[in-house]
Amino acid sequence: MTRAAGSANDHPLENYDDEEAARGALEVVRPYTMLSYRRLITLWQQIRYLDTASVPGAMVECGTWKGGACGMMVLAHRCAGDVSRPLHLFDSFQGLPEPQSEKDGDMAVRYAADRASGSLNGIGKCVGPLEDNQRLLGEIVGYPSELTHYHVGWFQDTLRTVPETVGTIALLRIDGDWYESTKICLESLYAKVSSGGIVVIDDYGKWPGCRKAVDEFLSTLARPVFLNHIDAAGRYVIVP
Repeated sequence: MTRAAGSANDHPLENYDDEEAARGALEVVRPYTMLSYRRLITLWQQIRYLDTASVPGAMVECGTWKGGACGMMVLAHRCAGDVSRPLHLFDSFQGLPEPQSEKDGDMAVRYAADRASGSLNGIGKCVGPLEDNQRLLGEIVGYPSELTHYHVGWFQDTLRTVPETVGTIALLRIDGDWYESTKICLESLYAKVSSGGIVVIDDYGKWPGCRKAVDEFLSTLARPVFLNHIDAAGRYVIVP
């Protein structure tokens, strides 16, 4: 994760398609996200593409912080008129667990104040309360409660057996920071993404453990995929 995005009005236009509409949505979600301007605008475009192309499936995020990325997704989805995609949020809602020093690197160890055994204990970083997510998505954005599903707990617990309610996925956004968190998300959910669907990796360019998990997983695929660049940290693939 990175620092919170500033006001859209403070950021120069970058000539993205549909950028003005996306900037309006960014103003709504800005207090609830740490994503960069480019990652938010790209996320808007991705959902608009999925709806225009009628790619089936849910919107899924693993690592939600306060819900801003999900808010951007549902505001983009509303532009399609038919609000129908299930939204699944996976998060401990108690921040990041400990990284593993040998896989996540020295920077992660320092970030975790030398707590780097890989145990599922919160390190007090990136804590986004469940209530903040519920406030944004339920009260401010107003996404239907029957389409909104919260999966509370560590990924290693909630994704050990993927809930049947998840079904097919149109967009999978992974923001787990560490090697093990990223790995289990890919291993558990990538196969559920529709052809033409999108997988977003938030921290590929920032945390070496995340990059390692992604590179290892992509190397196992029968068909290679192109890792598209969003900004210094973010990447995405379109599933064949």
